[in-house]
Amino acid sequence: MTEACAVPVSGWTVLRAVKWTVLHAVRWTRVIGTGVVLLVAALFIQPPAQGAPAAPAKADPSLYAQSVAHPSETFPVIVREAAPNTDSAESLVKSLGGRVTHELGIVGGFSALVPGSAVPELSASPLVWRVWGDAPVHMQGVSMGQYDYAAANTVWKQVINLPKTNNQYTGAGVTVALVDTGVVPVPDLASRIVHALDLTGEADGLDRYGHGTHMAGIIAGTGAASGGTYSGVAPGANLVSIKVAGLDGSTDASVVMAGLQWAVTHRAQYNIKVLNLSFGTDGTQSYSIDPLDYAVEQAWRAGIFVVVSAGNRGSAPGTINKPGDDPFVMTVGAADLDNTTNSSDDTVAPFSSEGPTQDSLAKPDVVAPGVTIVSTRDPGSYVDVNHPAAVVAGSYFKGTGTSQAAAVVSGIAALMYQANPNLSPDVVKAELVHTTTTSPWTGQPGSGSGLVDAWGAVQAAKNNKYASSPANAGLVPSTGQGSLQGSRGSVQEYVMHCAPGSTTCSPTVLSGEVDALGNSWSGNSWSGNSWSGNSWSGNSWS
Repeated sequence: MTEACAVPVSGWTVLRAVKWTVLHAVRWTRVIGTGVVLLVAALFIQPPAQGAPAAPAKADPSLYAQSVAHPSETFPVIVREAAPNTDSAESLVKSLGGRVTHELGIVGGFSALVPGSAVPELSASPLVWRVWGDAPVHMQGVSMGQYDYAAANTVWKQVINLPKTNNQYTGAGVTVALVDTGVVPVPDLASRIVHALDLTGEADGLDRYGHGTHMAGIIAGTGAASGGTYSGVAPGANLVSIKVAGLDGSTDASVVMAGLQWAVTHRAQYNIKVLNLSFGTDGTQSYSIDPLDYAVEQAWRAGIFVVVSAGNRGSAPGTINKPGDDPFVMTVGAADLDNTTNSSDDTVAPFSSEGPTQDSLAKPDVVAPGVTIVSTRDPGSYVDVNHPAAVVAGSYFKGTGTSQAAAVVSGIAALMYQANPNLSPDVVKAELVHTTTTSPWTGQPGSGSGLVDAWGAVQAAKNNKYASSPANAGLVPSTGQGSLQGSRGSVQEYVMHCAPGSTTCSPTVLSGEVDALGNSWSGNSWSGNSWSGNSWSGNSWS
């Protein structure tokens, strides 16, 4: 079970995981493109050898084949328990020579490092519902190089009717959880950050990559360093920063799930109404069984409005990223306003992903401004150093992508919850979808219902206009019992194995149904009852 401790940083408190010794850091072999998304990286799994034993129904086939072929190797896995409220499965892992690394109440299970020889017995045990290999996640960037020299977007707030909205609403009293690379408490953000959780080995909550700070400024920046010129959508909203990726922008899916779990557990304490996920994977597993889709659905059911970026893989059909492929959550594409207030030249940005999904679902749901959006700069961060032409007025930075578009919508949602604190996520989604600007978006592939309208959405929220016709009626929830490998996508990932107390580390390819800390993954053990209120208040993240 992971322990946490509080660390003061510049007047705010960071919760950090402290048992990150075996796998000290996650590193990428390559970065795909320069888009503004997090990518869940795929583990390169060799196909099962001819004549290899068939995997039990409760084991991921890829993990099982690898574990049988390499019984002495250690595999990171996620285990979904048959009885999530007991320690029986954890005890079994220990007896088989494994080590539990994270309790994952969000999925009714935990992550662990286990020897390959333990996987067959673990998978066959009645204490276990499902075992998966874990998955890494990666942040690609904040600034697309080809847009660094483009003019800063100065009209997007006017186009979505934000000034009129901010005259009455600022998001005051509402908290947005940001699952990202952390946040640096620059002047525009310091007063807005009410809590920071760090689930990486860096253990300070700060943003060394630069993505999370940029998203935070779009959502809730006060504009303090610019006299209010570059304030965010909801400058009165609070932020909870859940850092899941460090200096190189990479992490693993089990850490993202732990971050989601923490948000659900502490949603009442911090009044978390909205959660922003500007990341995705090119995985093609059906949402109906996918673990990552299941996780965001559980946060949604807990009363948190989840906003996910569509992805930056281009306008070809079928390019929507996971978990933006999930029908429950709000998936946001990027609009290119051509830096004018004339709607006739508005288009879907050429990099913005579009549906249908692998389940033939239409996505994204809406589009929002996503080209050269000015927000808070993270001096010295990876994206800051590599994109000097994107710096604006010293303290700000131009960013382009569906990540920025998602952050805009998260900010609007905060305004809506201030106008009506009793909204459900389904109603918020319906109000955003039905109040969009439809012209000239009708018929444009990848535009969803159109461009978001902050004023229209807030007025609909205030009047509870769509309470009788919420979104998502009749949708079938995910079971979460598919393969974690299926959630990952196609990028090969390595982890650095470091002996406790040693600076000598060696890279190892992540493989099988295991997490980046080497823990077993089980689909059945993390879906079940683990999303109930009591299951989320475990000691491992409090």
